Amino acid sequence: MVFKDRLREEIEFKGMLVKEVAAAAGISKSTFLSYIDSRGVLPNVETAVKIAKTLGVSVEYLVTGEDALHVSRLNDVQNIVDDLLTLDKEKIAVLKKMIHALVR
Repeated sequence: MVFKDRLREEIEFKGMLVKEVAAAAGISKSTFLSYIDSRGVLPNVETAVKIAKTLGVSVEYLVTGEDALHVSRLNDVQNIVDDLLTLDKEKIAVLKKMIHALVR
């Protein structure tokens, strides 16, 4: 996996649109598209930092796929999912309401 693939993956993971990430990072949508399309252009360092901050990951992760914080976050999510799989329907329903209330 290369930069453009990890970038696309993070955008999807965050549930964001390309135009939202581009706007938040302060770059044009067309420039941003050049980073994730078949051209796979690499942004300059300053832009990469803005994109990484917008997505809540490190530039290191976007470039190399390796970052202790990112791995830790994925492990935390997996642990939560494992716990959720043990709950009955009623408890899941309560948690859904709580989570939706937190993110709104």
